[in-house]
Amino acid sequence: MTVTIDHALYRRLFAGVNEQGYSLDGWTRAPWTPELRAAEQLVIDAAVAGGMVYEHDPAGNLWITDPNAPADGLIAVGSHLDTVPKGGAFDGVLGVVGGLVAVLALRAAGVPNVERLAVISFADEEGSRFNTPCFGSRTMVGMFGDEVADAQDKDGISIRDVGPKRPADAAGLQRRIAAYVEIHVEQGLALDPAEVSLGIATSLSARGRWEWGVVGEANHAGTTPMAGRRDALVRAAEFVLSVQRTAIAHDGAVATVGRITPWPGGTNVVPGRCSGTLDVRALNNATRDAVVQALVEEFPDIAIEHKSTDDAAIFDPALIADLHAAANELGVSSMDLPSYAGHDAGTLALAGVPSVMIFTRSPNGISHNPVEHSDESVCLDAVAVLAAALAQRS
Repeated sequence: MTVTIDHALYRRLFAGVNEQGYSLDGWTRAPWTPELRAAEQLVIDAAVAGGMVYEHDPAGNLWITDPNAPADGLIAVGSHLDTVPKGGAFDGVLGVVGGLVAVLALRAAGVPNVERLAVISFADEEGSRFNTPCFGSRTMVGMFGDEVADAQDKDGISIRDVGPKRPADAAGLQRRIAAYVEIHVEQGLALDPAEVSLGIATSLSARGRWEWGVVGEANHAGTTPMAGRRDALVRAAEFVLSVQRTAIAHDGAVATVGRITPWPGGTNVVPGRCSGTLDVRALNNATRDAVVQALVEEFPDIAIEHKSTDDAAIFDPALIADLHAAANELGVSSMDLPSYAGHDAGTLALAGVPSVMIFTRSPNGISHNPVEHSDESVCLDAVAVLAAALAQRS
């Protein structure tokens, strides 16, 4: 059976979606905004033209299915269409557009059991507006309840105001999915130096987020002697430097302090308090936890408060093998590749859905940035490999 990927459709959809929310500083499509809805509509129109139907579930996830789709046993592909502020053109979009193009190619080729093929665009994967990362998939698997709809953005607008009112009604919908595959631009620089086109993800790292606070004493910047100061920001700086040292000391770990806020914040005031964030990731849960525990022991005066945790997600060995086999058959180079980022595929995998990801080679290793890139030929190779693997499972 010959499966022909419609390159023109891929180019049209990829370009059309990326006209939404574009500025010279990058792409911004926050969840439940006109820009995001316009991007979704382009995908919907292409799906409907290909004989598929669509609906939004109670959490706002967009499901594109066959009119005769079964209640369960779906083989799903997809990703998300929202972006980080001033982000890149590939993150998320590649998975939705590439996934839809692959499914439409299989439908056109008349593969058996085509009614099982589905595309999902998950709601609010980035979490940048309401601090609710992987909102759609986490709500689907029961990690978020209806209270998450009360989360507010910087303008005081809640999810409930602009999006789902009862998102938890989507809980359990992952049971419809028998397998899930997501194409994504590489986030890192492993494939290009190895001269390999595709990375087949073996796992997603264990991740965690914490907030921390230091208490000192605010005082006059000019009249307070250096020897007697209790400068909270100086202690915070010691903590930040230790975060780097501690992560380096634990094999496979990375740790980041992404935000620091001194109080009261005056240019002529010694900071009396300082707060910040801590992001720790590792290939396994034990290493992640060991990094944080080492910091807790070294800084007993700093309150480190746990905010969220995602355990390491292991992807399905059979799906990994299918994708490598399809790549080999098509003459596309591939290699195993673990990832340190969070994705909806990881949420599903942890909930027991057989899942996997395909990463497309990035020449610069940069993501969440307007210069994020993957060559079109590599992206189309990923779509072809996806289609070939799905054809074997249909």
